[in-house]
Amino acid sequence: MDSASLETLQNSFGNLSVNNVNMPSSSSSLTLSGSLTGVLPSLESSDRVSTLPCFNFTEILRGGYGFEEPNPYFLAPTPPTWKDPLQNHVSFFSENPFLLHPYPDQAIAADENLLRNDESLVGFLQNNRDKIITLAMLEDCSKHLQALILMKDPRITKLIFEGVIDNIFQLMTSQYGRYLFQKLVELKDKDMLQRIMDKLTLSDRNIIYHASIDRYGSYSVKKLIKVLQKSPLVSEVVKALANSFWDLMINQTGQYVILECLDILDSQRNDLLYIEAIDKNLKLATDERGFGALNSLIVQIKGPQRDQLLEEICKQVVFLSQHPAGNFVVQCVLGLQNPAIIHKICYQLRGYYVKLSMQKGGSHLVEKCLKSSGLVHVVQEFLQSNQLVQLAKDRYGNYVLQTALKEVKKASNSLHESLVMKLRSCHNLRDLNHGYGRNILSLMAAPIVPLNRA
Repeated sequence: MDSASLETLQNSFGNLSVNNVNMPSSSSSLTLSGSLTGVLPSLESSDRVSTLPCFNFTEILRGGYGFEEPNPYFLAPTPPTWKDPLQNHVSFFSENPFLLHPYPDQAIAADENLLRNDESLVGFLQNNRDKIITLAMLEDCSKHLQALILMKDPRITKLIFEGVIDNIFQLMTSQYGRYLFQKLVELKDKDMLQRIMDKLTLSDRNIIYHASIDRYGSYSVKKLIKVLQKSPLVSEVVKALANSFWDLMINQTGQYVILECLDILDSQRNDLLYIEAIDKNLKLATDERGFGALNSLIVQIKGPQRDQLLEEICKQVVFLSQHPAGNFVVQCVLGLQNPAIIHKICYQLRGYYVKLSMQKGGSHLVEKCLKSSGLVHVVQEFLQSNQLVQLAKDRYGNYVLQTALKEVKKASNSLHESLVMKLRSCHNLRDLNHGYGRNILSLMAAPIVPLNRA
């Protein structure tokens, strides 16, 4: 390769480290976290020599998944290994002025016919079919391949698709490859979508689950769901997600794939997910990772299954209200402003309001009840309690009592007067002269009782 060609190639792929020896995967600067997500080093930070390195991409790709753990899902291209110089992989892109355009799709649109008639493009893809998956996971090359897809030439699209279909999991979970995957599914070609689904589901590897918990793979699965939302094929995706429902819901990334289904699919298509949610609602509600996902699901669930799920939560409301995670689920249900459900919750919590008011999580729950149509149940318990002063002095309870005085005044003057009179009748009211109790006295509009200094 002459110096001019090398300089052109280096300018096009200026972030590649230049070395005159083979680079082993262990010393590569490509940080692998479920896909090729690393940033290649710049030429400024490396020694400049006259030739580009010889990368064994198969070994690099097979060398790690997640945090450098073996990737059991990598399907090695055919042949299983190659040691071509990197310029053999990318020289076609380097030499083609249209593909080096900063926005290659715009360049193609400007002179599409010229590029369409260039048979060398088809020839390149045919001769390098086993390397397309590697190109797809490099940032610039992925952009170029996406631009080729936009040409909507059936020959080119088919060649690119055939080059990646056997490694569809790697494509979906690659930082840059996922964009090519999205472009392919956006074509909505029935045969291509069927083959993708066959690869993802006709296996005991649970590929959809593993893609869903991957940082980049989750975007690919959500795009697939969106494209398939009116296709019978989406039921296969939902079935795979339902089979891993618990693991996805307690995963910070995976839960959003479930929620994507709830957001864009109708109740009938989501039926399997609804069944799992109802079955595992208590387990999720008491899990520190699962309760937030359950709250999001409660807000999004539709149809009769929503009422069924809420009924199941109501049955366990006393237990959940005293659980550090579960009480947030009860608060979420109260926030739906469903009068029938609010009545059931507030009715079942009778006898527990004072106790809950002096707990960190429970106090927020009681305040929610006071701001709902269930206010009367809380106030009636306070009127029958002999612990009001203790509640007023408590670090959490005083906020509940403040809320009670404010909310009941807006709802019923007679009930407000009864609560104030109950507080004034307490024999130890003077204990409220200091600490948290002062907040209650000010709301009662009562003079502060002087301390007995005798």
